[in-house]
Amino acid sequence: MKLLMVAFLCVIFFGGIGLLCSTWAVISIARGEFLTGIVVLGFAMFSFGLVVPFVKVLPQKIIARGAFDAAGTTIWPDRGIDIPVQLSLVGLVVAMALFATFAPLGELDIPTPHTMRYYLPFISAAGAVAGAPIVWRNFKRGATKYLRLTPKGFEIAQGWSPSRGEWEQIEDVTDKVPGQATPAESAVVIVMADGHATTLAAGSFTPNGRALRQLVRFYWQHPDRRGELTDGRALERLRNEDFKVSR
Repeated sequence: MKLLMVAFLCVIFFGGIGLLCSTWAVISIARGEFLTGIVVLGFAMFSFGLVVPFVKVLPQKIIARGAFDAAGTTIWPDRGIDIPVQLSLVGLVVAMALFATFAPLGELDIPTPHTMRYYLPFISAAGAVAGAPIVWRNFKRGATKYLRLTPKGFEIAQGWSPSRGEWEQIEDVTDKVPGQATPAESAVVIVMADGHATTLAAGSFTPNGRALRQLVRFYWQHPDRRGELTDGRALERLRNEDFKVSR
């Protein structure tokens, strides 16, 4: 019910903004105001990029993508969720960069309150500068985040610095962050023996992150099965949600 309410509000708010900006972009381009059209189109991309993922999230038709090699298995979020989010950020960064550059020159047909004619371009410039490295990071990773499992351990890339650890260092694989009373929603929480916990927001990988959490827990508890991480069987387990040991 909570997810449905969030989706409804996002569709109404961001969907409405996206439609408004899309219409504005078409009108601007038709008038030959190409810079204005590109800026508002960027804001439309940002808005729609936050709405489209709900097509996958609401019916829980979320399928992680993955690849394996001789060293291990890498798992990325569902394309239908991850790509719109990435495009959303690209659209926002481009729009803010162009607005910061051309709005002070009067080159954009975008009404700006007189009292904010300097403030808004400054904020846009700051947002573009902050967002550009994130866009580049996502491009290099091929996704907003990923989980890599090898026979030796794990690597979680979420944020700027990947978190790594070995299987022998793990104390528990759960959905509860130490010190918090309630479970972390759609999370894979890897608790280390020293008390440190690494959390991966896994709702974009599998429904509620449950299957991904079970996969990590399976290979933590079954060292003899970790060879599957190098031959594709781990991805098959995840796809089939088969976390039982076959004799």
